[in-house]
Amino acid sequence: MSDIFAGQAAEPERLAELYDLEHDELRDDLDFWRELARRHPGPTLDAGCGSGRLFAALLAGGASPLVGVDGSADLLTRAERRIAADPRLAAAAAAGRLRVLHGDVRALGATIPPRTAFGLVVIAGVVPHLEGPEEGVQLLEGAEGVLAPGGRIVVDTLGPAELPQRDLPLSVDWERDTPDGHVVRRSQLTRREAPDGLHVAYATITDTVQADGTIARLPASFRLWYPSGTALVGIVEAAGLTVELTWGSYELDPFDPLDSERHIVVARRRDEADEMPARKTGR
Repeated sequence: MSDIFAGQAAEPERLAELYDLEHDELRDDLDFWRELARRHPGPTLDAGCGSGRLFAALLAGGASPLVGVDGSADLLTRAERRIAADPRLAAAAAAGRLRVLHGDVRALGATIPPRTAFGLVVIAGVVPHLEGPEEGVQLLEGAEGVLAPGGRIVVDTLGPAELPQRDLPLSVDWERDTPDGHVVRRSQLTRREAPDGLHVAYATITDTVQADGTIARLPASFRLWYPSGTALVGIVEAAGLTVELTWGSYELDPFDPLDSERHIVVARRRDEADEMPARKTGR
């Protein structure tokens, strides 16, 4: 997780641009993160922040200061451009309420300045890029190490209903029109089920058809890991944390191990008093 684009034959800067092209259209979770920050205002860490898609929502909810950490220098460059282009983000950065740091999220203690602690640690969309439970424990132990007393860690990953149910041949995934031309991405995946969850070999070929008809082709491949419900809870507990709440959607539906779209886990340090207002979670 030092860089999700590391080892790619293609240029990582272009991969980061395509990452934004896909992910900036995702908005279903923004109200969720804004509300979560409102419940836990103050110092907030966005671990694996990418290009800063969640920054505006977290700041609007009360995150201050907000620190984003990511292992991809190219994604952080795009995060800095996002900040510069948004007056609210730019003002927060100028006031010292928003900053980004380059570092491996599996070793947050080596990236976060000493004596810095956060009341809220956000880990959204990061777990699939880990190799498995061991790296998951490393990530959460690091998060626990920078957690303020009474703080919360929130892990958000795909739920069972959104996981691929079968291997998929190379086929069109999505298309977009951009200033550079028409972009078409084709993807294929191979699944491997294991006791710790679903492992996916994922490959993409992205073609940009420019105005003169020239096609620029960009291949990439990734290994993704989607932990089972019990595996995710297991790594939380192995990191010295306690699962406080689980949700199966951004609307706070109870988590269903068969049908939920998301698996969202709220964790706190073991043996700390429960300070979050009670919510119906189905657990």
